[in-house]
Amino acid sequence: MQVFHGTIITCDENNTIANYLVEREGRIAYIGDTLPTQYEVVPPIELGTGAALPAFVDTHTHYSGFSVLHRMFPINDTDSNAKILEQLREYARTTKENTIVGFGATEFAVSEGYLLLKEQMDDACPDKPAMIIKHDAHSGVVNSMFIDAVHSKIANLRGFNSKTGELTQEAFAAACEFVFHGLSTKKVIDSMVETADFLASKGVGLICSASGLGFIRDYDFDMERSVAKGLDNGMQIRVAYQCTNVDKIAKKDITRVVFANLDGTFANQDASLLENYSNASHKGVSYYDDVEVQKFCVNANRAGYQIALHAVGDAAFEQAVRAISMALEDYPRYDHRHMILHGSLPTNKCLKICKKYNIMISVRPSMLSHIDGIEDFVKDMLSEERFKNINPLRNISDMGIKICFNSDAPASDPNPIMWIHDACNNKNADQSVSVYEALRMATYNGAYALFDEKERGTLEMGKSCDLVILNANPYDVPVEELKDLNVSELYLKGKPYQRSRTGSMATMLRGMFPQ
Repeated sequence: MQVFHGTIITCDENNTIANYLVEREGRIAYIGDTLPTQYEVVPPIELGTGAALPAFVDTHTHYSGFSVLHRMFPINDTDSNAKILEQLREYARTTKENTIVGFGATEFAVSEGYLLLKEQMDDACPDKPAMIIKHDAHSGVVNSMFIDAVHSKIANLRGFNSKTGELTQEAFAAACEFVFHGLSTKKVIDSMVETADFLASKGVGLICSASGLGFIRDYDFDMERSVAKGLDNGMQIRVAYQCTNVDKIAKKDITRVVFANLDGTFANQDASLLENYSNASHKGVSYYDDVEVQKFCVNANRAGYQIALHAVGDAAFEQAVRAISMALEDYPRYDHRHMILHGSLPTNKCLKICKKYNIMISVRPSMLSHIDGIEDFVKDMLSEERFKNINPLRNISDMGIKICFNSDAPASDPNPIMWIHDACNNKNADQSVSVYEALRMATYNGAYALFDEKERGTLEMGKSCDLVILNANPYDVPVEELKDLNVSELYLKGKPYQRSRTGSMATMLRGMFPQ
């Protein structure tokens, strides 16, 4: 049994602030302003100037991909291609790996104004296949040896540029499958177990991972589910299947599904737009036609699945909303919790449809701030008026549409403190939300999106004692300084978070064969 004393932010619908919280056997036994007599014998954990609130929720991440990429060759100090090439050359000289993969390069952060070319990589790394994955984790550039190794797999795929070595869209996905297939199962599982520690350091206690893309035979999905069941430290991982085949999904015994991306990203100018990009004579890429998306949504909705569609551009957003609303017209469901992932550039007419059909939106509130230079980069490709429509949280919230947060890791690191800061300090100031609203989006709304709100998301009696302790009260911090908050500790099921007590393979086996 534990007693917490101090500022307890419950994040409930009434924004209740309590003085005491009692944990017993992993659950919240009491929460209120005064401490009942029977608990007075327990020495309290004093929060001091800090505050406790529900553990944060990341509603959309790619857990295995994020885990693996963060253990690969890191691209640091990327202010010039020359420095990246120097790092690549040194890493290639010293590593024992047969294929070199770097992660984190950013074309708008380098002085040259463009990312590496194939010929430059050939010069720095002539003896091994090498791939540099961009910061958005949706594209990369490779050397000639890498192209030779995968040519038969990518030659006829969209997104393959044999001249520059750039890979986007389907070609990039095929290249990732080649890379991940070459990894040992143990290395992947080691990475996933360690990533749980990283999430905990950020105060995240619950995530939903989209899996089944980039790994051969979708084995990342099965590994993630086994690791999720085998973790013994309270970290909650829900695994969604990223697939377009409803029959295939049925064999996985799941309730949530993520449709393969409807479009790309702003970073690659392949997010699908209604109008041309300001600095290019095209509207991006739509991966599927309306009939394909609508057929999938109708079948998935009838089968009882929760649907989540990746849509970044406004054209993709409209395609996603039309498909989900059509599915609900065909087969109405009261508590479907279908959602749009990202919805970075929503249109007003389709927001009204979202309101009508209770379609949620899972946003990346730090999309324009997670990496230096990205705001100007995106602003340059969109008109000023269209840029003002990115992540209009105030408008969405005022319409009564439920918003939750995501990192889309590895596209960006999970960082709920920054999510809250950026939601309250929107790049378009009139689209900012209140601190309470941002906290609610990062906690309760996220748990609700994952059908977990009865167990987590608020600090209320009977729920799992999953709470994060911050070093200061977010209500006392100037809104422009919210980013300076720090996570002091994370409690899951009433216990301070600890690294998994058994090895990674034992964790997976425990998940595969529970006692």
